[in-house]
Amino acid sequence: MALLELKEISKEYSGKKVLDTVSLKIQSGDMKVVMGPSGCGKTT
Repeated sequence: MALLELKEISKEYSGKKVLDTVSLKIQSGDMKVVMGPSGCGKTT
């Protein structure tokens, strides 16, 4: 069983698509990172 599972997530801010059908599965013990330039919205 996955610790966290996201299926086909999409998101727009002010009409700008920032996620387009993203899927992610994190198992216990996995390590994932979100990378991007400063100010791009990684913590939003």
